[in-house]
Amino acid sequence: MPVPPTLGVILAGGLARRMGGGDKPLLRLGGRTLLDHVAGRLGPQCSGLILNVNGHPARFGEVRLPVVPDPLPGHPGPLAGILAALDWAAAHRPGIAWVVSAPGDTPFLPPDLVPRLHEARESAGLPLACAASGGQLHPAVGLWPVDLRHDLREAVAAGGLRSVRDWAARHGMAQASWSSEPLDPFFNINTPEDLARVATFQGSFNEMPANVEAPARIDLDLSGLKCPLPVLRTRKALRALKSGERLQVTCTDPLAAIDLPNLLRETGDTLEDRRQDEARLQFLIRKA
Repeated sequence: MPVPPTLGVILAGGLARRMGGGDKPLLRLGGRTLLDHVAGRLGPQCSGLILNVNGHPARFGEVRLPVVPDPLPGHPGPLAGILAALDWAAAHRPGIAWVVSAPGDTPFLPPDLVPRLHEARESAGLPLACAASGGQLHPAVGLWPVDLRHDLREAVAAGGLRSVRDWAARHGMAQASWSSEPLDPFFNINTPEDLARVATFQGSFNEMPANVEAPARIDLDLSGLKCPLPVLRTRKALRALKSGERLQVTCTDPLAAIDLPNLLRETGDTLEDRRQDEARLQFLIRKA
């Protein structure tokens, strides 16, 4: 599918407590700052790139990117940075309907991040998408529609919401998965030990693998949706799959335990695995 024009935002508003404070994206790896590495990976996939910061933007005065401060005081977290980017896109790039975000301490982003996120949300019929690797979700690495900026502002400013995952669950969030071997493409550098570890990986940062192999499955997170929506979204996602491809569906509505197996009896697709804990149901489905 053609990739819609997408603005990239690098989130650099963290406090870096485990690094002893300071601006983590300005740390150096392989002779370049982490920010340079992130921009080099994300920028070519986007129609523009901005930097979101917390506090005074003069700290990043030498960065050749538009610097957009958080719209809220204090340290409200990545949701505020995403909101800043959505507002900036609406004001300065009105022809762009999508924003992709990535933290400023993730220097190994895959070169197919943006197209894969768009593919995931289109296949799932959901408005949002985020990255996953090794079974772990990375909500701050996500794709966000500019049209939801007013809803996000209400949630953050008036409602006090701080969790990206919680806000995304209100609207529906698809997932695109990457391999986490030999190095997780979403590995974020939190400590001096992390920085030392990646600095010696394969002897040179320039030899870092791109991790672009196809995922074993497509993840569809329908948490928070009530039936019949999980069935309708699953049906749409299955239609987009090729024979043999797998879809993992996560639901929180107990009725999905009945409705999804009934759907598969109708479509002829195979339920390969089913798991349940106190809050979630997971179904691994193979396309017939």
